[in-house]
Order: sequence, then C-alpha cells, then structure tokens
Amino acid sequence: MWCFTRDPSTGESGLYGEYLVNAQGEDVVAGIRTPQPVEEMRARLPEAFDQLIDTMHRLEQHYRDIQDLEFTIEDGTL
Repeated sequence: MWCFTRDPSTGESGLYGEYLVNAQGEDVVAGIRTPQPVEEMRARLPEAFDQLIDTMHRLEQHYRDIQDLEFTIEDGTL
C-alpha cells in the first residue's frame, strides 16, 4: 500500500499511511475495501512491519527528506 516517512502536513516524525491485507491498490481506488492505518500492521504482519520501518529509515537517511513509499507484502515479506 502506501506510507510517508513523516507526517506530510507537519513534517513530524512518525508513521503515516495505510495498508490492506489480501488486496491490491485497485480495491482502494474502486472503494471496494477500506484500508487500515499502517500502525496496525505491527500486530498482524510484524516481520513485514519491521522491514518497512527499516526501509523507511534508510531511505530518509539517504535522501535526507520525507519519502513517499508504495509497498507490497507477499508471503510475509515486504
């Protein structure tokens, strides 16, 4: 799904985004499914969540600015 490495409105550090289990982005666009806050991924998909957090930190450190990410999780792997 998608997330930002910071709140895009305020620039404050933290998680900001949404995800869906067993769905594609088209489901959100079509209004078929309602996404969940990306924070809820921690309990349901802990390994993928840790991979996402690590990737977010690495990208922001490298580019030194807020990053907008789209991601997919398949078989528990980001």
